[in-house]
Amino acid sequence: MKFHLPLFLSFLFCFCVCSSAFSESKQEIKHAEIKYVHVDGVSLAYYIKGNGKPLLMINGFLSTMSLWDPALLDRLAKKHTLILVDNRGVGFSTDTKENHTTIPRMADDAAGLIRQLGYKKVDILAWSMGARIGQQLLIRHPRVVDHAILCSANPGGTHAIPTSPAVETRLNDPNLPEMKKMGLVFPDNREGRVAAAECLGRIRNAAKSGAIPNDFDVSHETSVRQTRARTVLWGGSDENYKALKHIRNPVLLADGVDDVIDRPQNSIVIANQIPFAWTAFLKGGHAFLFQSSKQFAELVNAFLQ
Repeated sequence: MKFHLPLFLSFLFCFCVCSSAFSESKQEIKHAEIKYVHVDGVSLAYYIKGNGKPLLMINGFLSTMSLWDPALLDRLAKKHTLILVDNRGVGFSTDTKENHTTIPRMADDAAGLIRQLGYKKVDILAWSMGARIGQQLLIRHPRVVDHAILCSANPGGTHAIPTSPAVETRLNDPNLPEMKKMGLVFPDNREGRVAAAECLGRIRNAAKSGAIPNDFDVSHETSVRQTRARTVLWGGSDENYKALKHIRNPVLLADGVDDVIDRPQNSIVIANQIPFAWTAFLKGGHAFLFQSSKQFAELVNAFLQ
């Protein structure tokens, strides 16, 4: 099994691969069935899980559709039909020869997927870089979205609350031991480390059983393209922030109180721009929705109902 994880999860995976502390689930496993739609010159891979109103799950930087905590998915799938997708160039999805990877373009991809699947509108749950895609989806294609949950979001441009220089240095330091980076995604304390290990253990076991696809490969070219999209382009324009005031969909901004990557103040900045937006802050860091999956799932269900 080949795994190629994004920066903010790779340091965790090595712990779980080496651990024998996680037992295999005894429950009957429903294997994930990968399907494809063709949108704007690329083939987008996705799979469906659960029953109920459709909920599109948009993941973040270099993250495939398999890098959601299975515990969270199981909770949400009880009341929603989850649509889990690989963004262009990630995992099983293809990309164009030319570099068309921008946050707005990936939002267009998401809208095309929704239409190709025959839905008039869906709810969306978008995390990290995915929450940037989610904002653009609301701005560019509001009619295909009903409710939106944006997790660990960032408004872009000069209005974004920047990551601290110390965190940026740790994120980009190739010589820093992987386990030292744990505090960047989960809180750097015992509770955070336990939550991290358990989360990646569930991902490992779910991939082994087939409950999620064996879908973890991301090319260097995609890494370069997404890095440019989420930093240079996103940080170099205030257009997204300015357009937020035109959103009329119900929106929930959620984050972990200890998020040091996309700082929680960014959710407040965005919520102040979107009329009648909700905000919620839960225990945890950037991956708060995994660490506090029970409380987060209850919050999602309440908001969407």
